[in-house]
Amino acid sequence: MEYLSAKQITPEILLNTEYDIFILSSGYEQRSIYLPLNYTIKAKNKIALAFKEKHKELNRKNNDSYLVSQGFNLINISGDQNVDMKAILTNCSLNSTEKISILIDYSSMTKVWYAGIINYLISATKICNYVEVHFSYTPALYTDLNRIGPVKVNSTVSYAYKKANQFEKPTALLIGLGLEKSHANFIQKTLNPALTLLLYADPSTDLKYVEKVFNNNRELIEDTEVRNLYSFPLNDLEQTNEVLTNLCLSLRTKYNIVIAPVGPKVLSLLALLLASRFPDINVVRISSGSSASVYDRVPCNVPLIYSAEFVSDDLEY
Repeated sequence: MEYLSAKQITPEILLNTEYDIFILSSGYEQRSIYLPLNYTIKAKNKIALAFKEKHKELNRKNNDSYLVSQGFNLINISGDQNVDMKAILTNCSLNSTEKISILIDYSSMTKVWYAGIINYLISATKICNYVEVHFSYTPALYTDLNRIGPVKVNSTVSYAYKKANQFEKPTALLIGLGLEKSHANFIQKTLNPALTLLLYADPSTDLKYVEKVFNNNRELIEDTEVRNLYSFPLNDLEQTNEVLTNLCLSLRTKYNIVIAPVGPKVLSLLALLLASRFPDINVVRISSGSSASVYDRVPCNVPLIYSAEFVSDDLEY
C-alpha cells in the first residue's frame, strides 16, 4: 500500500461514516472510552486493545466492562508489543475488497501500537484497493506528572543511533517536547546530534501545560538557540503538519533526520505519517515502559480527527 494524502476533518463526520473496523484501547484512563460514550459510531467490527500491564488500575475494570457491553472484542496485548494488524483484518468481516474504512482512537494507545498499524498499512502488499483511516485523538485535562519513571532504552533509539552513524551526513534531531524532561534529555544525549530543534504545542488545550513543558525542559531549551524553537497549534493538525514537514524537508538534504516526539501524541502521528512518505526520516520512541506512573487522563475537548488515505501499489492515481 502507498500513503496517498491526509487532512483534518470535523468530529461530526464520525456520526456519518459506516466503518468496517473501529479500534481503540482499553486502559486505566477515563478518556479510553470517551469516543463510544459520546458518539454513536457505526462499525461492523469493534476491537479494543486491552493492556496486559496495569490491568487493575483506576478505571480499567469499568472500561473493559463497558466496551464488552458495546460489542467490542478485547485483545490482550502488552504496550510494548506490535499490533498484529494482519490477524485483525483476517478475523474481521469486511463489506468490500475495494475499500476499507477504519477508525482508530489512539488517545490511550502506546506509540508502538499505532506506529505498528501505520507500518503495516504501508508495508502490506495489498489489503484492498483503497483504505481510509480516521485517526482520533481526545485531548485531556492538564495533569501534573510528579512521578515520571526512568527512561526505558528502546530499540528504535539504538536503531536510529546506528543508522545515523552509517551516513556521512550529520544528524538533525527534532524533539517534540512533552512533560517528561528526562525523555528529551535522554534522546539528545544519546544521539548527540549536530543540530537540535525543539517543537512545543502552543496554543494548547491548557496554558498550564505550556508553562510546565517549558519549566520541565528549561535546561534543554536554554542550551538551544531561539531560532531552533518552533511552536505548533495543537488543535490545528494541518498547520502542525506543515510546520513539521517544512522543517524536515528543508534539512534532509544536509542532515540525517531523526524525530523524537516525546509529546503530544498528535505530533507522533504526524511524524509517523511523514516518515511513511520519506523512509530516510527516522522516528524514535522513548518511554518508561511498565515503570511509568499511573495518571487518570480526563477528556477536555472534542476529538481531533486526521483522515489518511492509502491506496494499492497497483493503482494509478
